[in-house]
Amino acid sequence: MCCERKVLLSLCLVIAAMVVASGPTAALAQRDAGAKARGEFGKGFWSNQRASRNMRHARDYSRGFYRYSREARTIQPEVAKTESAELGRNIDAAKKELATVREEYAGDKEVLASLKVIEEHLTKAAAQHKTLHAACQQDTVDGTVGMECCNVITKELEKAMAEHAALMRKLEIKAESGETKDKSSTQSK
Repeated sequence: MCCERKVLLSLCLVIAAMVVASGPTAALAQRDAGAKARGEFGKGFWSNQRASRNMRHARDYSRGFYRYSREARTIQPEVAKTESAELGRNIDAAKKELATVREEYAGDKEVLASLKVIEEHLTKAAAQHKTLHAACQQDTVDGTVGMECCNVITKELEKAMAEHAALMRKLEIKAESGETKDKSSTQSK
């Protein structure tokens, strides 16, 4: 009985510690209750969400094709063509969404610099995808070429995603400080 109480108490302490540790993060990420209803997501929110999603999908296709190239006894050309096409489509879609974000932040040099870095990684991934896609058009697909290409593509996509996540944090900080300035200026009037 005593041992059961200690285990239960320990479990409660672990849960409490997890709640306390996640509390400030969740609180900082939240806006007021009416922000979502008013559609206040911030400039570039939807374009950035789509860009992020497309980069994740591209990375998932690249990882999946890498595993398929490594593990399949025989690579089926139709499967390779389809997977490669979807990978390329997601890379292109991410680039398109980032172009929209670039237009939305045309006057912000810091954002534009971050977008340039992200776009460079996506361009490297797209160039490597061309090599992969050309290899997938053959009657027999070389798994080693697939693995090598996907390794580079995944690496570049992960770099782009990390840079994009950092950009999103910067934009959240800017939005929060902008909201604070707006609140203080209206209160002083």
